[in-house]
Amino acid sequence: MMTMKKIATATQKAGAEARPVQAKKQSAPPKKLSQNPKSVIKKKLKKPCKSVSTRPLEITKKKQSIPEVSGNPKAVPAVKKNDKDTLELFEIAKKSADVADTKGLLAAKAETSICVDTLSLLIGSPISATAPETRRIMERLGHLTRHKDRKICNSASALLQHWSQSIRDQQH
Repeated sequence: MMTMKKIATATQKAGAEARPVQAKKQSAPPKKLSQNPKSVIKKKLKKPCKSVSTRPLEITKKKQSIPEVSGNPKAVPAVKKNDKDTLELFEIAKKSADVADTKGLLAAKAETSICVDTLSLLIGSPISATAPETRRIMERLGHLTRHKDRKICNSASALLQHWSQSIRDQQH
């Protein structure tokens, strides 16, 4: 009878004969990449955004005549406060939010900052409860409160809350 040691050496010999010896694989020479993908992304982020208008976002306050206040506050003529500038700023914010949504959270920093800046400018602009487009703007602003980017979501929520409070103050 064979002892355990002899059995082990016999199986090792059989295994060694059954397996062919493989030669060492040679690795291919490393290819030189033209640019690092991270540096390409950084360069693209630093380029100005062409998808959204780049004109300066400033509101020029127009001089408006102050209506005379009579005894009845409901008799005061409503000053039209939703002018073209407010609508135009909201359109810029909406378009930049849409572009930021399609590009993704990491690639759309420029569009996100444009949207947040225009929404912060809109907080300073007055809103009228009697204007017909106010309800439509506020509904569209409600869609921005559910945006993927938290910065856009938070600034849209703040604007919506500010405008709602302003409308409540006008009605009472």
